[in-house]
Amino acid sequence: PPPRPAALLRWDEVPEDFVECFILSGYRRLHCSAQECLASVLQPTNETLNFWTHFIPLLLFLSRFGRLLLLRGAGYYGFASTVAYSYYLLPGLSLLDAGAMSRYVQQRLGWQLDCSLPIAAYRVLVLPVALALAVGCTAACCRSRAACCAYPFAVRTFVFAMPLSMACPIMLESLLFDLRARNPTLFVYFYRRYFWLLVAAFFNVSKIPERIQPGLFDIVGHSHQLFHIFTFLSIYDQVHYVEDGLAEFLKAPLAAPTYLGTVGYMLLLTVCLAVVVRKFLSVADLCKQD
Repeated sequence: PPPRPAALLRWDEVPEDFVECFILSGYRRLHCSAQECLASVLQPTNETLNFWTHFIPLLLFLSRFGRLLLLRGAGYYGFASTVAYSYYLLPGLSLLDAGAMSRYVQQRLGWQLDCSLPIAAYRVLVLPVALALAVGCTAACCRSRAACCAYPFAVRTFVFAMPLSMACPIMLESLLFDLRARNPTLFVYFYRRYFWLLVAAFFNVSKIPERIQPGLFDIVGHSHQLFHIFTFLSIYDQVHYVEDGLAEFLKAPLAAPTYLGTVGYMLLLTVCLAVVVRKFLSVADLCKQD
């Protein structure tokens, strides 16, 4: 017979490390078996919707990723999403055309500038900087879980926002080259994504609505669930403009991305993140022993 649902606990019945701000009830008991954990995804705990707001978007994105792989010619490059990101981060934008940028600066400011050198430097540095940023943000997020961190939610929100700086080329193009007229689809998805991210950050930092009425939103409607939902909406819009970028890339392909510059960076990033997480878990185990 299936196990009976365990009684849910209040905030004062679980260790302090497990207590969420302004969430008073709905906590699962500790040390659940794997079967109990699986059963709990259908039980009304304060974590149930957290799971589903992860799992449902995961299924959706897997289906969208499958669609990317089926696009004509995408299989040639090995990893469609990487190609799409490379399109937006590297040579596909008007911003990264040295001739166009030089003419724009000359027309607007009257300066005679050769933009080829800084643009070439950007193309060389963008992937290493993105890699370092991803590793640094993961380390900071792990560090925010330590007891000595005074403002963990502020740190996590900063970590959440920092990688967005990698989208600066699109933002600059929208300001300098009238992206709204040239590519209205990209313009709408890009800026709507940032709106969703601002809303998600607001809920993550403010802890609204449970801060206003502690105990009322323990199971449904607390800020972490809203954070998941609006983050999902932002990534969904991002997927749309990545698909649009890939379609444009396949119409007029530039130099094919290299294995080292695509899959190689992904594998290196995976290893680095695994090392960071492993290091954090080792430190956490030592702290518990002390």
